[in-house]
Amino acid sequence: MKASVRWGAVVLGAALLIAAGSPWFERFFGRKRLRFPYLARPIPQATYDALAAEPGWTKSDLRVAPGITLRGLLRRTPSKTAPWVLFYPGNDESQLERGQAFLERLAGDTDLGLAVFAYRGYDASDGKAELAAIRQDAPEILAQLCQSEGLAPSRVHLAGFSIGGHFAVHAAGVANQRGQRAASLTLLASVDDIVMYQPSAWEKLSRGEDYQTRPFLTAVPAPVLVVQGTADEALAGPQQGRDIAQALGARATYEELEGVKHVPLLENAVALNAVRAFIRSHSQP
Repeated sequence: MKASVRWGAVVLGAALLIAAGSPWFERFFGRKRLRFPYLARPIPQATYDALAAEPGWTKSDLRVAPGITLRGLLRRTPSKTAPWVLFYPGNDESQLERGQAFLERLAGDTDLGLAVFAYRGYDASDGKAELAAIRQDAPEILAQLCQSEGLAPSRVHLAGFSIGGHFAVHAAGVANQRGQRAASLTLLASVDDIVMYQPSAWEKLSRGEDYQTRPFLTAVPAPVLVVQGTADEALAGPQQGRDIAQALGARATYEELEGVKHVPLLENAVALNAVRAFIRSHSQP
């Protein structure tokens, strides 16, 4: 073989090795993964006002970083001992509206404090929807809720839906590491392995942001409830929920609901009953 040919082969091999480690190679030649655009958008002030005007509800602001305020909704309980549920919503154009509706269905006639906050860039909150920033905010939402409402973290049950499951997992893990563990964690159709990207004319070329939930599960204490529908069209079936439950092992209870799709899980009576019972059994007397 001529020296020039050998040298060309070396250069080509080096180029391939470099390419294999690049984001572009992963995007187009790596394993196929589910990809979703961020649906973050602002809502009119009048819409936020109307949600906060629902019976028992009020606005709440959390300053999580300089110039960044997350805006949410609270429904307080007069009880000094009743449990609270903090909901981490999914990738939704109406996070507060859907979160409020879910929490009201979940509470029913039960005496529960309820809270939901829109992530950065969503609804009435400041900032831009980005994985690292929202993940950083997740434990701060819990910590600041407890501080502002005078709650022990052990009174607060965390619940996360879809991408909210990823953030609720991180919040639970950090709280546990701080010695301020929450009462429980519920994961509803939680993502385990997806990519999120910013909508744009170049979105098909974007590598996106890597949502991997299982690496964060090691810091999560029991008890955890994982609820997953078998007909989850968004996550291409129940496997992501199964993988999370398997990784949690004895720390988790797994409920799989036949024929239930992604968003409808939040309205499913069996799912709601399972979450209520789980919260009841892990609430302080």
